[in-house]
Amino acid sequence: MGVRAGATVLPGHQITVADQRRLSVDDLLPSKVMHPADADDAARGLRLCDLTPASVVIWGGGSQMRLGAPPRRYDIAFSTERMTRLLEYEPADLTCRVEAGMRMIDLQAALRAQGQRLPLDPPHPERATVGGMVAANTNGLGRARYGTVRDWVIGIAVAYPSGKVARAGGKVVKNVAGYDLMKLHIGALGTLGVVAEVNLKVQAIPESEATVLGHFEAATPAVAAGLQLARSYLAPSASIVLDRRALWECGLTADWRWTLALKLEGYAREADAARDQASGVIRDAGGRVEAADLPPMFWDAARDWSAPDGDVALLRAIAPIASVPTLSGAVPPEASVIIQPAAGIVDLRLTPSAAAPTLQRVRSLAGDEGQVVVVSAPASVKSSLDVWGPPPPGFPIMRALKQALDPNGILHPGRFVGGI
Repeated sequence: MGVRAGATVLPGHQITVADQRRLSVDDLLPSKVMHPADADDAARGLRLCDLTPASVVIWGGGSQMRLGAPPRRYDIAFSTERMTRLLEYEPADLTCRVEAGMRMIDLQAALRAQGQRLPLDPPHPERATVGGMVAANTNGLGRARYGTVRDWVIGIAVAYPSGKVARAGGKVVKNVAGYDLMKLHIGALGTLGVVAEVNLKVQAIPESEATVLGHFEAATPAVAAGLQLARSYLAPSASIVLDRRALWECGLTADWRWTLALKLEGYAREADAARDQASGVIRDAGGRVEAADLPPMFWDAARDWSAPDGDVALLRAIAPIASVPTLSGAVPPEASVIIQPAAGIVDLRLTPSAAAPTLQRVRSLAGDEGQVVVVSAPASVKSSLDVWGPPPPGFPIMRALKQALDPNGILHPGRFVGGI
C-alpha cells in the first residue's frame, strides 16, 4: 500500500462553477484545478496530490473524456491546457517534440507549413490534444494503412505521483531505447502518470487525394471488398463501411443499405490507379460505384462520428476480421454502424436505452477472441454497464504496475480496466 500523509487541504486552485461543469466527468465535479506549465511543474503538482492524497483526473481537450468507467473519486482536475508548445521540430529529420496539451489542429498546421503531417487523425482535432491521443490511443480512420499511435511515437516524458519525470525513447526514428515505457502509457488512459511531452515522427503530405464510394445491399460484400483492397499494393489510406443511417449522420444520402467509403492518397498516378482498382473491386463484389464529388466535410464527419457528444451511446467491438460481418448483424433497428474492415473494428451508435441489451448481444457474438467496450454513454446509463468487459489474462501485471507507479491510487481511480 502507498503511504498516506493525511494532509487536510486539497492542493490546486479554486475553481468556478462554470469550470466545474466544463471539467465534470460522468456528472462528478472537481473541487480544485491545477494548470501545470511544463513536465517538471506537472510532477511537482502530482506529488502534492499524492501527499494529500487527492484523486486526480487528467484533462486535455476533453474529446475522449467519456471513455472509461465513472471515477470512484474526483478531487482535482489536472489540466494540460498551458502545456501547448512545439518544443522541437526538425523537418529534415521528419521528427518533432511537443508538449502534451498541444491541440492536434495546431500541430498539423505547424507541420503543414513544411509540407508534412502526422498521419494520425483522432476525432475532434480542434479539441483533441497530443497527450490525450496517446493516453486514449486514438488513431483515426487510417489505422490499417498507417498504423497506430505506437507506430508514430518515438519518445515520451511522463510525470509521476512520486514527483519525478521519466523519459524514454529519443528524437530519432531508429531510437528504440525505453520502448516498453512508451508502450506502457499508450492507451493507459492516464492511470499510470501524466504524459507531459511526446516525440513523434511525421511524413510528407501526399501529392493527391481522392474518394471512391461503393454502394451495396448487404454488409458482407462491402466488408469483403474493403478487405481485398486493404491487402493490395495500392491500399486505401482509409476504408470504412457505413450503414444508411451512419451515412446520413455523416452528411450523405444513398438509397442502398451499405456504403464502402475509400480514401485514396499518394502520387497523382498512384491515386488514379487506386481509383480504377477500387472501382473494379466494388463492381466485382456486386456494388455500384458512386462517381459524384463528395462534400469536403465528409471525412471529417466520419472521423468525429466515433466520439459523439450529447445523449448517445457508442459501443466498439474489436474482433477477428472474419467475425466483422456477424457483428454488423447485431445492430438494432434504431442504431447506426461504421466498420473498419481491415482493422476489425465495428462501432455501433445507438440510443442509451438500447446500450445494455446490445452490449450483451455483441459481446456474445464477439466471443473470447473479441473485445467490446463502451466508448461513450450518458453517466446515468454508464453506471449500470460493464464498460470494459472482463479483464485480460495479464491483468495481475497491470494491477502490479499501477501499484508500483501510483501506490496511493490517485490517478483516475476506477476509470480503467478492472477498476484500476
